[in-house]
Amino acid sequence: MTKNYSFSSDRNFYADEHFPYGLNRSGEFTHVQAELLIKHGSAYEAIDNGSRTPVTDEEKRFRAVCRGECPAESPHEKVWQLYLAKISRGKPNVQSPLTAPPAGTAGLSAGTVDLDI
Repeated sequence: MTKNYSFSSDRNFYADEHFPYGLNRSGEFTHVQAELLIKHGSAYEAIDNGSRTPVTDEEKRFRAVCRGECPAESPHEKVWQLYLAKISRGKPNVQSPLTAPPAGTAGLSAGTVDLDI
């Protein structure tokens, strides 16, 4: 007799396109949250996008949370909602000090500055 375990997956979830240094090194998640995502994220994603049919009651409730039918309560539901929130807000617009314009010149362009010396 085989047992069905909620959110079981045969592969780890890394989300490199959103967190190139890894979920656990991104600074966006606690250690426990990152471990849940790495271990179960492939299952979360498959249930969320409909490519995997929920097997257990816990997975069925997870799907209902993903559809917005009920609030997130379990650690699995909460961490997936957190992950989705983090990736939907996009990357911050940060300029490197090497490419940022010099202090006091913000908003100026060559067309607005008298370059006659």
